[in-house]
Amino acid sequence: MEVNKPFLMILTLILFTLLNFILAAFDASRIKKGKTITHAINAVIYTALVAGTYFLFHNWVLIVALFFNRMLVFNISLSLFRGLPAFYISPNPASVIDKIAKSIFGKNGWLMYLVYAVIFAGLTVTILL
Repeated sequence: MEVNKPFLMILTLILFTLLNFILAAFDASRIKKGKTITHAINAVIYTALVAGTYFLFHNWVLIVALFFNRMLVFNISLSLFRGLPAFYISPNPASVIDKIAKSIFGKNGWLMYLVYAVIFAGLTVTILL
């Protein structure tokens, strides 16, 4: 039986979407309790999951799509779970990626997430082709 690779890659995107949603809820809960987020631990866990995904599919388009999926789903969910606007950008970002994004987009979260969504959609279509 032949495996439908594009279907499995889309399924992987869906699973990562759920994971990002859950991790955002977890981090929001920690922040509300006054605890800090250990970005290094999050990065190591996420990198391991992405590396495993690359090992399975050997597809860089999927890997980049997972990154933009994370930027969209995790960041927006984290903001909403914290009671902040969906397109919130921290005045003092803690993560390296958030610092880079802020240096590019400033406080324009709407534009940032629009760009991320367009890139993510384009990559997802590429996976399907």
